[in-house]
Amino acid sequence: MVFYCLGCDVVAMDDAGMQSHRGLTLLECLLAVAIVALLSAMSVPTFRDQLAAARARAGAHQLYSMVQTARSTALLSGEDSMLCPSQHLEAEQPTCEGHFGESVVLMNPAGLSATLHKVWLPLEGVTVRNRAGTTVVGGTLRWDRYGFGNRNVTLSVCSGGHNWSVVVNRLGRPRLARQWGACP
Repeated sequence: MVFYCLGCDVVAMDDAGMQSHRGLTLLECLLAVAIVALLSAMSVPTFRDQLAAARARAGAHQLYSMVQTARSTALLSGEDSMLCPSQHLEAEQPTCEGHFGESVVLMNPAGLSATLHKVWLPLEGVTVRNRAGTTVVGGTLRWDRYGFGNRNVTLSVCSGGHNWSVVVNRLGRPRLARQWGACP
């Protein structure tokens, strides 16, 4: 049997000089589909796990960025700055209420004339709790004009069992830590 390539089709010539087209049998096609389905089924849990790890890391980096921005704003402006969760962003003057897993605003705490600088929206599939993973973290984080913070806090970011934490010390400096907290 002699094979020739005519364009894209492979043509086989038998001993009598007649053309016969060869292709895949139904069994071969079903076997190929079964192998692809098996490999896909094995990769879905791994993909979901990687997606959860990426969400936790992205949430922690977003919180870290918030803290760095608030501290830098205080140092550069020479005025106090404040990070606080806010549920009512549509209001003329957002109020600080809720927890850090929701929308977070950066403003200067100048009483009734507070200036809103920036708003961060929450990431989907991410929870923010305390280091023990038992309660949500509320309240405010403040920095004075020298960059010193008002409290120590650990913001534990969880997604699918993966944990990253943003740890802010009393000096107002943040750091990222992997597996520093507990996920519920």
